[in-house]
Amino acid sequence: MKKFLIFLIILIFCFEPAFADYLPTRINQGFHYGIGPIAIKGEVPIYEMNDLKSPLAAFIKLEKNKVTIKERGVKNPEITSTFVAYSKEYNLALLSVETDDDDWFYICYDQKRKLFGWVKKNENIDFMPWEAFMNLYGRKFGVYIFNNTPDYYKKLYSKEDEESTVVDTFNFPKHISLWLIKGNWILVKLTTYDGLTKTGWMRWRTEEGDLMAFPDFRN
Repeated sequence: MKKFLIFLIILIFCFEPAFADYLPTRINQGFHYGIGPIAIKGEVPIYEMNDLKSPLAAFIKLEKNKVTIKERGVKNPEITSTFVAYSKEYNLALLSVETDDDDWFYICYDQKRKLFGWVKKNENIDFMPWEAFMNLYGRKFGVYIFNNTPDYYKKLYSKEDEESTVVDTFNFPKHISLWLIKGNWILVKLTTYDGLTKTGWMRWRTEEGDLMAFPDFRN
C-alpha cells in the first residue's frame, strides 16, 4: 500500500496532462462516449449554441467533495446521467465530447436523455481523445472489462483482427495489463484468479465508438 501511494504521488507530479490530477475509478456502461472525455473543474457553463450570448442549457460547478448540477427543465439532475465518469474521491468529473470545434466543445450533458450543448474552451476543462486516454492510463494501471460486456468481446485474438485466430476466451480476469494499443484494439496480458496468464489482442472499443474496457485505477 505504501509503495502504491508513493507511485501515485510521483505519477501526479510527473505527467504533464491535467488528467493526471483526476484519476477515475469507474466509468458508466452503455453511455454516449463521443470522441473523448473532458475533465472539468471549477464552474463550467453549458450553452445551447457555440455563442456566449446563447441561453444556458446547463451549469456545473465542481468543488472538493461536492458537485452542483443545474439543468434547464430538470429539478434535480443526476450525477450518473450527467457524467461519463465521476469520482468524489479524486474530485473528478468527465463529460463526453461529440465534436471539437475551434474554441468550443460540443458535449453530452445529459446521458439519460441524450442532450447536447456547447462548452467554451478555457482553463477549467481539459480534453483527451479516448485512444490517447486509454494509451496513457491503461498502460500505467491496466484495464478492466465492464460487467455487462457481451461474451462476444471476451476473446483474445492472435492479431488485431476478428478474422484472425482466437487464442483464448475469458470471463472475469483478475488483472489485464495493456502492452500496446492500435486503434480499437489492445495487446494485453490477462491474469486469471487462479494465476494463469493469457496473451493476445482484444477489442476495447467497438466500431460504433462504444467502450468495452477502461483504465483500472482501482488497483
